[in-house]
Amino acid sequence: FPSHDTLAAGFAALRKKLGLSATDMGKLIGVSAQSVYHWETGNTKPRVSQLQAIAAVRKMGKRAVAAKLAAPD
Repeated sequence: FPSHDTLAAGFAALRKKLGLSATDMGKLIGVSAQSVYHWETGNTKPRVSQLQAIAAVRKMGKRAVAAKLAAPD
């Protein structure tokens, strides 16, 4: 497994690559923007269920992300 620092940096890089705010990234994963910030700073780490959601976002392109965010809940 990668170190926690590596995960935090990779997660922050993913969010920046997709051009997402912490709020939008949180919406995609099903968590608050606060959780996103805590993961990026290494204060906390995602649960296993959240890691699966992060992996799904990682496979998405910008268009797919925009479409998912635009879709009604």
